[in-house]
Amino acid sequence: MNREKLASADMTVMYDRKTKCRFAAIVALVAGATALAGAANAEDYSKTFSVSTRPTVHIATNDGSVHVTSGDSAQVEISVSYDGYRLDKTLHIESSQHGDQIELTAHVQSLILSFGQTRRVQIEVRMPKDADLQVDTRYGSVTASSLSGAISLHTRDGTLTADHLSGTIDLRSGYGDVTVASIAGDIHLATGDGKISGDDLDGRCDANSHDGRIRLAGRFDVLLVKSGSGDVDARALPGSKLNSPWTIRAGYGSVNVALPGATAADVDLSSDYGRVRLDIPVAVDGIVDKSKVRGKINGGGQALTIHTGDGSIHLIQD
Repeated sequence: MNREKLASADMTVMYDRKTKCRFAAIVALVAGATALAGAANAEDYSKTFSVSTRPTVHIATNDGSVHVTSGDSAQVEISVSYDGYRLDKTLHIESSQHGDQIELTAHVQSLILSFGQTRRVQIEVRMPKDADLQVDTRYGSVTASSLSGAISLHTRDGTLTADHLSGTIDLRSGYGDVTVASIAGDIHLATGDGKISGDDLDGRCDANSHDGRIRLAGRFDVLLVKSGSGDVDARALPGSKLNSPWTIRAGYGSVNVALPGATAADVDLSSDYGRVRLDIPVAVDGIVDKSKVRGKINGGGQALTIHTGDGSIHLIQD
């Protein structure tokens, strides 16, 4: 009986050892396969296009971030790095050139994500400084720097960041912050849900946030600002001129506007549920109350209209 028990115990030990060995082998195989899959998915797609004159570049992706910079060569260099996708299976990339028009499309197939698996698409573009650019992404951030031309950057869900751009500038995010610096020309900034911040702006500026604060500083020829819900801070630097009417509106939020001392304008300031404060000389027309002021600055000129539904207005001489 004791011998039978010993034999049974030995068989149990042997069985446990085999089970552990098999389990360890399975874990090693799974880990190796995962590592190989990860290495296989960390890949790049690269193209270089030679251009002779001013190029036009269009980048489109349904799920990826885009980063654009300028270079000195007469080339457009595009690189797409991706993880967690298989080219021509779950990620389709197409690029083409027609003269000086360059186009790249990166389309991701809808997939159920595996546990712990990273999926990423990153598009890098290096192009001549004097060029036209259009970027459209559904999900992803966009950054652009040091370009001059017709620049259009659109994302449905992501942040937009740009600096040292000039020309016709159109930056629009459905959901995300818009941050710019050193931008000159005809400037359009918009977000459905996010903040707008702009420094060292020059020219015509149109900024619109459905839900978010707006802060702008620069030399303006035209300033049009609208915030559905959020404070507005606008600082017009010396050299700013009201070449046409300026309008600044907030549905819900305070408005602070600083103007150079030489600014000439007809002002119309009003708040439905707030006060109007003046730190700048205004020759008042008609009756003045705490929430409405109409008058002239430096003899008058183009109209400067500032209105908020619920918040204060503060007009400052810079």
